[in-house]
Amino acid sequence: MQFRVLVGDITKWKADAIVNSANTTLLGMSGLDNKIHRAGGISLTASCRALKGCPAGEARITFGYKLPVKYVIHTVGPIWIGGKKEEEKTLISCYHKSLQLAAEKKLHHIAFTSIATEDKGYPLRKAATAAVPVIMTEGASLERIDMVCQNEDMQEAYTKAAVFFWLQHLNDASKEELAPMVEEAMLDLVMLRVSDDTPDPIILAEKVRNMKRNLRPFLDMSQPRSIVDIEQAADIVMKTYEEPDISLTDVELPDSTT
Repeated sequence: MQFRVLVGDITKWKADAIVNSANTTLLGMSGLDNKIHRAGGISLTASCRALKGCPAGEARITFGYKLPVKYVIHTVGPIWIGGKKEEEKTLISCYHKSLQLAAEKKLHHIAFTSIATEDKGYPLRKAATAAVPVIMTEGASLERIDMVCQNEDMQEAYTKAAVFFWLQHLNDASKEELAPMVEEAMLDLVMLRVSDDTPDPIILAEKVRNMKRNLRPFLDMSQPRSIVDIEQAADIVMKTYEEPDISLTDVELPDSTT
């Protein structure tokens, strides 16, 4: 499964389904939820009304109607009350139930909005830290999952959560698991910010080599690595996303005459 964290307009996203951060009425009352309902048309709102609501932590599915997706998964995130009302447990359930519906429909590609952060006051970084492990561990039946962010701050929060997820997995891996896991991790870290649906394989391979080269000091450390080591490695990865994209002219190709 490929996980990508991209800035964009969820109402124009091409996927099998988008996941909407809804309220308990499912009627698109405010913010991005309302924008999705307006883009989907009156049939979308009518389908949601027929469902007669949805409790927090649960998810429901409708057709996408005028949206460029077949389905919309509506999930109700928790209202943030300082973390005292099991908000994290409810948020995790939102992602779990949404992925469960996607698997039941045998979908290949879904796109999430940032559940509960814009409409329910859930702190962005806390939400990303809770959401990404669920996506990465329970989304294996899908080919691709996108987190469609409304701005660069949101993109940074979910990207960093994904980076931490992989670095912690590499830290916890046994010697036998490490080699194949490194290759998978480097590719996934590179693909996090790739917007092209079909990236050039030569450029992609070069980016993977650069990522491994940048993380070599971390990978060569003896285990277990400290949280400081993981944080420093995460900072290195985050800086790679600020570098200009590699073009084919930057890549050394094999000499065809030899």
